[in-house]
Formats: sequence, structure tokens, C-alpha cells
Amino acid sequence: MSSNSAPEHMELLAMLLDRCPTTVEVIPGEATSWSPDSTDQQLHYGPFLFIDGNLGVPQKVLYGLYPYAVNVFNTSRKDFVSSRDAPQASSRSKPTDLLASSSIILLANPSHQTALNVRKRLVRDGIIDSEKELRFTSSLLSSQHCAKYGELWYHRRWTFAVRQQLGFEESSCSSFYVPLASLRQELALISRACELYPRNYFAWMHRLLCFRSLVRSHPIGVLPNELGQILNDEIDDTKRWIECHVSDYSAVHYLVGLSQLSPQTQGSKWGLYHHSTSLVRAYPSHETLWMYTYAACLMLEIHGEDFGDFLEGFVRPLAQRKPANVSADDDSIMGSQHAQRFLARRELGSRWEFEVRC
Repeated sequence: MSSNSAPEHMELLAMLLDRCPTTVEVIPGEATSWSPDSTDQQLHYGPFLFIDGNLGVPQKVLYGLYPYAVNVFNTSRKDFVSSRDAPQASSRSKPTDLLASSSIILLANPSHQTALNVRKRLVRDGIIDSEKELRFTSSLLSSQHCAKYGELWYHRRWTFAVRQQLGFEESSCSSFYVPLASLRQELALISRACELYPRNYFAWMHRLLCFRSLVRSHPIGVLPNELGQILNDEIDDTKRWIECHVSDYSAVHYLVGLSQLSPQTQGSKWGLYHHSTSLVRAYPSHETLWMYTYAACLMLEIHGEDFGDFLEGFVRPLAQRKPANVSADDDSIMGSQHAQRFLARRELGSRWEFEVRC
């Protein structure tokens, strides 16, 4: 990218990001690869694609623009800090440059902590509206490129926490809360992120924290009917997800944590037990399902329940199986090895800790 076009491209891209597009995607290649059927409106947004509220940013354009945005960010950040410390220098402050450059930096590098911290300061100062910042992070997290970054998910939780406080003091995970009215929209955003990036630990963790915040906002054991129904539906939906993604250990971790939030949910210890054992019987070569089954059996064991039929009828015979004339990577060998480890953990008395910590 030429130095002459960088200011113009940064201003245009920042303007498009400020609209909080429905989706944002970093598309491979250069702008010329994506403009065969350009309309007059599309030419107006070149080299970017902006169609029906969906933004496409050519990768080479974004990465060529990144160094320029970093330079603008560093300069405008110093001026902004000076203006805060010395009000008479406010004429040199350019918060609009901070907004523009930080948005582009975060699209290219979502884990850029300095850019995230500057935007936090702008939210606390009232320069960025917290609701607008939630829409901005929602746009970024719709991108496969951004959906995997825990820093961005944390920034979103921080913004939720700030929006619910009277002041703009420093927020933490403990004050994070998603209103019930906003929950389904938040779940839709997370579901897209989990589809875009397989085994997305940070997205599943954010999902669990959303439900945990809601449950903790009500008296122990007492949940509104709507929230109880949402929890029941969520457990059922997650079970179906795991059935289609049998290697998604993050989803398993989420389901076990979700089932422990409220005794009113259908995700009882027996419900998890029957679901996990049916899956591990069908796909014994997948370690994730053995982890799931171990957690479900442990929950039964803690409550004094017995699962000897599964242990003696499936696990032990599978562990003792010695297939002949099969390759070392055969699924039956892997299943037998997982069963042996399952028994070893029980015999050694090891306990897997599935409780999610904030």
C-alpha cells in the first residue's frame, strides 16, 4: 500500500467499522480479486466490500494499513494523554484518530492490549458509548479471524459490566452481567463464533459466564420460569451440538459446567450419564467423550449412585480387548486404550475438576 493511499483507506475503513456491520470478514488476497461485479455504490467503498451491512476487508489491504494505523494510534494516544493531564493542551488531542486507528488495529490484531485499554478509557470518559462498543465488538467477533481471541471476549464482558454501573470505575469479571432480554442475542453471537472457529474455548467460556451471571443474580434455587426454560433448552441444544462435534472438548466442558448451575435444569447427573455413555459406546475412539463420561460418572459417584452396569458391561471388556492383526492407529485400539485410562483414573482415585473459574 502506498503512503499516499493509507490515510484515505484508514478513514474509509474506520467509517465502515463505525457503522458496526452485521458481519466482518478478512478475505484473502488483494482488492482486485474481489471487484469483478462492482456497482457504483461498491466502487465508492473500494478497496473494501460493503454489501447489505456485511463488510469484507482484503487481507493484504488490512495488513498493509496496519503499520500506518499503529503510528497514528501511538501519536494520537500521546496527545490524548497530554490533554487529560493538561487541559490547556486539549487542542492537540484527537480522540477521533484514536477511535479510527484502534478499530483498525483490533481488526488486524484483536489481542492488542494497548488498543483495548485505550478504548476502555474512552468508554469511561464517555467518548465511546458502552452500547456502541458492544455493537463494535459484536461486529469483530462475527469474523473468524477475531472470534478465537480471549482478550476480545473479556473486553466485551468488561463493557457489559461498565454499562450496568452508575460510575465508570474499574470493572471485573465478578460484576459481569448479561440481562435476560439480551441473552438470546448474545447466544446467537457465540454460536456463530463456535461455528467459525472449532473448539473455541474462549467463546464457550463466555457462554458459560453469561449463564452463571444470570443464575447468580437470583436467589439460590429460585429461577424465573423464562430463565429455567432457557437453561433447559440450552442443555438440550448443547447435547445436540456435541453429538455433531464429538471432538469438541470445550463444548463438553461447557455442558458439565452448565448442568451444575441449577438443580431445576434437565441436565441432571443421570441425564448427563445416559447421554455421555451412549456417545462413548458409539464413538469409543474419541478421548473427548471419555472425558465427558468420566465427569458424568464422577457426579454420580459423589452422590452415592452406582454405574456398575456401564463399568462392567462396557468399559472393562473394552479395556481387556486385544485385537489381532490391526494397525497401531486402528480405532479399536484407541478405544481400548481410553477404556484402560478410564479404569486407571478410578482405581487411583483421581478426580477431574470441571468447575469453571472466572
